[in-house]
Amino acid sequence: MAVLPVYDAPALIVKTGKEKALVVSDLHIGIEGELTAKGISLPNQAPKIMERLVKLINEKKPDRLIMLGDVKHGIPISSWQEWRELPKFFEDLLKLLPVEIVPGNHDGDIEGMVPRGVVIHEVGGMLLGKRKFVGLIHGHAWPVPELMKAELIVMGHNHPAVEFRDELGGRTLEHVWLKAKLRKEKLPKKLQKAVHGKPPDVLVMPAFGGLVGGAAVNRMVPRELIGPLFRSGAVKLDDAEAYMLDGTFLGKISKLRK
Repeated sequence: MAVLPVYDAPALIVKTGKEKALVVSDLHIGIEGELTAKGISLPNQAPKIMERLVKLINEKKPDRLIMLGDVKHGIPISSWQEWRELPKFFEDLLKLLPVEIVPGNHDGDIEGMVPRGVVIHEVGGMLLGKRKFVGLIHGHAWPVPELMKAELIVMGHNHPAVEFRDELGGRTLEHVWLKAKLRKEKLPKKLQKAVHGKPPDVLVMPAFGGLVGGAAVNRMVPRELIGPLFRSGAVKLDDAEAYMLDGTFLGKISKLRK
């Protein structure tokens, strides 16, 4: 079992034996429709997202593609753009490799938008591996107890970023990977009972969608982040480690706040 972030990209390779999975999260296809309604006119982003995915597929040659939720953007009602574009988007991907989705909170109606052949898992997540496991989940719901077998749970949902400020007060956000540990005692009882030994570590993925904003984890407390693992205090955010997309280790969040 090997979990390898892709250099300079918000994507992950998970190797299980001879099989290799490419994992991405938070594409938010259709987000430009919301921005247009706010007076910000942008071109359709789906072709750019497809181009980036195809490049990764050609370079890494995975056996399957797994999307960790928020494939689409519109909630509670899906936009006409999403209904028009997503079927063709997934048809093109299926010509290259098998595609699977662990749904997120933005993925209502997704079952009707994807062609037959796209596998849709439960919102509580899925396991990869045979003896050593990696759990995959979007993050807006509690993981199913089976994910407590994993050594690592990979999730999206929070779009982690680190805020940098200069001497003049200017600020920039850089998307980051976030690696953290879990507090077993903060998990629900059924998840605590499923833990044998230490609980899984957590890896939070940067968002794959180019227009998706980031949550500055160095100026937030855990309960300001979204999803039950953070709001319950189960994720040890202060001790979490932040890594830039090029692999640069920025430090622990508690130090970055200072």
